[in-house]
Amino acid sequence: MKRGPRTHPRINQAPTADIAFLLLIFFIATTIFGAEYGLPLTLPGGGLTKVPAKNVLTLRVSPEGAISCDEQRVALTELGPILRRRLADNEKLIVRIEPHAEASYQSMIHLLDETKAAGARRISLAKSTRNLL
Repeated sequence: MKRGPRTHPRINQAPTADIAFLLLIFFIATTIFGAEYGLPLTLPGGGLTKVPAKNVLTLRVSPEGAISCDEQRVALTELGPILRRRLADNEKLIVRIEPHAEASYQSMIHLLDETKAAGARRISLAKSTRNLL
């Protein structure tokens, strides 16, 4: 007795693409993406407000990361006690931070952290108009 050509059993691969697509949809739908956290800042409602000079403390950051507090160079570690004393003397004090355009982001963040740690709640970020330090 003569047999015909031997056929090998095959698995139908047509539904494989459908299964892969459904798995992809499942993993995309169930993935939890981490939230990005930025700096918690409250921006003003608008308009310019005139503030007396005695109520403003200006902090500047040089391109090298040096800090000046009202035109006097200070170390970052000295800044906390200075800010606490000035805030205790004047409850309406606004801390104005003027980073130089070439100052590092890290030095700006350290300054902002130190300012917030000292208890300053009224902080103004300004573009530096001076190249001194």
